[in-house]
Amino acid sequence: MILFIIRHGDPVYTPDSLTQKGRLQAEAVAKRLAVHGLDRIFVSPKGRARMTAQPTCELVQKPMTASRV
Repeated sequence: MILFIIRHGDPVYTPDSLTQKGRLQAEAVAKRLAVHGLDRIFVSPKGRARMTAQPTCELVQKPMTASRV
């Protein structure tokens, strides 16, 4: 088993989201992770974490699994 732990992209804390740079980072990490055949994607309930995971979920066609913080 391989576990990848990814920190959210460049954030805007108020409101809880990503900057344009953070969105580009999320798209870049999605491309890098997609080649690894991910089985599950766990995401914290924070908006910035969900926004970071969304491109990966779409690319690998897997749903987000909510985790507790």
